[in-house]
Amino acid sequence: MDFNLNDIFQLAGTIWQATLGLTIEPEQPDAIGSCGRATVACVQITGAWNGAVFLSCPADFARRAASIMFNVAPASITVSELQDAIAELVNIVGGNVKGLLPDGCHLSLPQVVEGADYSARVPGSRMIGRVAFRCDSHAVSICILEKVETKTVAA
Repeated sequence: MDFNLNDIFQLAGTIWQATLGLTIEPEQPDAIGSCGRATVACVQITGAWNGAVFLSCPADFARRAASIMFNVAPASITVSELQDAIAELVNIVGGNVKGLLPDGCHLSLPQVVEGADYSARVPGSRMIGRVAFRCDSHAVSICILEKVETKTVAA
């Protein structure tokens, strides 16, 4: 399945505006480096197409998003609220990506990782697209992974 990355960027812009009241600006994917403490959320899509959608952002942006979503001062945001906010954003993005796919696809519950020294991957998949953007001077990226087809060898 081929995804038009401009469509994914447009989806992200609409979601950020509707959910957070914030605008986004495009960024070159290779311009986004390590941001220290980060939050990464993932949803998997299974069925007629198999893959995953990752959302990565600095922890400071996750705190800002949670502050907006829960209408609470940023300093009062708990780790659970921060993770819930990013989980909801990836869930919305994943749901919209699922809408671009053939019928018969299902969306998993979101998973969230937060920290400064971690790695996250979906074994048996390959990245087929990455959209990078800036929001409130924070670098954010959305990665789409597709399950790699394995060939069965007859004995």
